[in-house]
Amino acid sequence: MISVRIVFLLEGTEICGGVKVVLEHANGLMRLGHHVTVLSKGRAPVWFPLRAAFQQVSAFTADVIPLADYIIGTYCTTVLPAVQAKRGLPVHFCQGYEGDLYPEGEKYEGDLYPEGEKVVKLIEAVYRLPALKVTIRPHLKALIEARFGQPCHDVGSGIDLACFFPGERRESRKPYRVLVVGPWELPVKGIPDALDGLRQLRQRRSDIWVVRASQLPRSEAERAIGVVNEYRCDVPPNDMPALYRECDLYLSASTEAEGFGLPAMEAMACGVPCVLTAIPSYLSFGRERNYALFVPPRDPGAVAEAVDRVLSDPKLWGQLRTAGLEVAAQHPIEAAVERLERVLLGHFVRP
Repeated sequence: MISVRIVFLLEGTEICGGVKVVLEHANGLMRLGHHVTVLSKGRAPVWFPLRAAFQQVSAFTADVIPLADYIIGTYCTTVLPAVQAKRGLPVHFCQGYEGDLYPEGEKYEGDLYPEGEKVVKLIEAVYRLPALKVTIRPHLKALIEARFGQPCHDVGSGIDLACFFPGERRESRKPYRVLVVGPWELPVKGIPDALDGLRQLRQRRSDIWVVRASQLPRSEAERAIGVVNEYRCDVPPNDMPALYRECDLYLSASTEAEGFGLPAMEAMACGVPCVLTAIPSYLSFGRERNYALFVPPRDPGAVAEAVDRVLSDPKLWGQLRTAGLEVAAQHPIEAAVERLERVLLGHFVRP
């Protein structure tokens, strides 16, 4: 067996799905016998049981990046350092096209690129860099190959099925607990649309208890909507499975810029029926589209109708639960890590 040296460049270590995915891949590659180091500008992630070596750095420069077989940039700001360091084969690990997250004319402010440059222009330049391209969903692979003319490997993503598993059925309990996860402040998560839809639904039924989970404290703008009954801030990842199992329905109104949508997959694995937007990442979870009730993005009225339909129809609730469990079972994190390993080893050249 070949054992290789892998360095992940991770911008920050805050609790979020993208960071969790990187750390799970680091652990998984360690279990497969490789030497893995995570470098980050953030502190060691006490919220995650990281087994790989960890080092906090102030910048991703060649003098701090150790010599390795692969230097993996995990966000657009870390890919350029991976290429410039020349400490190993640079890898661009894409979990979502960052250019979709910024307005077209927004200017960059930071220490990596010249001030005043347009963010989208800089991101496009990053995607044209000579790095091995790896991503987690088919639509991202297609985007990279079509827009930037570079080959890309889709390794998929997954969850820890030992942690995310179903609890007892809850369809006969009231009030119905509807869970919405993600920061209000990130437009890609569509939280205003989700909460507006639930506000509309509240006008005709009173048996809904809205639960929110976010990395950030509740904003005044969200508080003003007045629809949330229970707000959980910075829920430790180990506590998320129990929170899912306490709920009757998971709702996500993410936009097309969503790279994967980890909470949706986690909810399905916990036996929670889902109402999801019909975006590429969610639609690619399974071949059959029976694992969730899909609604158009940016349509609070459709959200209200879909949530009402699921909670009013025990048979549909049960069908979504069963189909969601079947789809989630096809996405173990171990399989994604093994696919990443195959891609890396397929490009392995040690001097």
